[in-house]
Amino acid sequence: MKELAKNFIKTLRKKPSKDADMDPRLKKVRKNTMCPRDALESILRISETVRNAGIPGDIVECGVCNGGTAALFGSVVGLESRKLWLYDSFEGMPETTEADGTEAAEWVGKCVGSEETVKKILADCNVPKESTVIRKGWFEDTFKQPLPEKVALLHVDADWHSSVTLCLDTFFDRVVPGGYIILDDFGYWEGCREAFYDFCARRGIKPLLERAGIYQAHWIKGEMHHRPASNS
Repeated sequence: MKELAKNFIKTLRKKPSKDADMDPRLKKVRKNTMCPRDALESILRISETVRNAGIPGDIVECGVCNGGTAALFGSVVGLESRKLWLYDSFEGMPETTEADGTEAAEWVGKCVGSEETVKKILADCNVPKESTVIRKGWFEDTFKQPLPEKVALLHVDADWHSSVTLCLDTFFDRVVPGGYIILDDFGYWEGCREAFYDFCARRGIKPLLERAGIYQAHWIKGEMHHRPASNS
């Protein structure tokens, strides 16, 4: 029974074999990201909303790898009046703790991205170089450097409990009301999920969490329901 469950999860994790009907903007970044299609489509919708609603602030991505989602954010949201901040060690996944679960330790040092590959896909997607800030290094070091004052969209692809916690502690207060926070690994890694719950408990907040497929989750800062605006 356990083996059947494992095989089922493996099937869910496979990328769709046919992307003929995929949005061309997603096709362009597909090879540079490990996000499944449903998560990419969610990121596209969120990016369009941030742009069309004119939500003020910069775009921040913590965990860039090879730049697929970074290029999508930068090209769709538009950087005419904002910046794209990209944080990654480019040395693979960091050390884990007990909070991350038994399988996590096997991934330390894996998923190594390339800064040059990131720069190439950004250029291919016409993301302006002058509006992009790449912070290479471990979060505990790069987060000590000057940070964006206002954040419209925060994408946390940081996997482990300590890393996700550090991202939320560092950037949440900088996210503007109505801004988006995306957790890439909410349904994949225990540490990411527990970090979210622990953060919410410390802050006394109860976000209206939305899901995209079996992995990604996001919420809008300050939004407590989806009822339409009243005309009264």
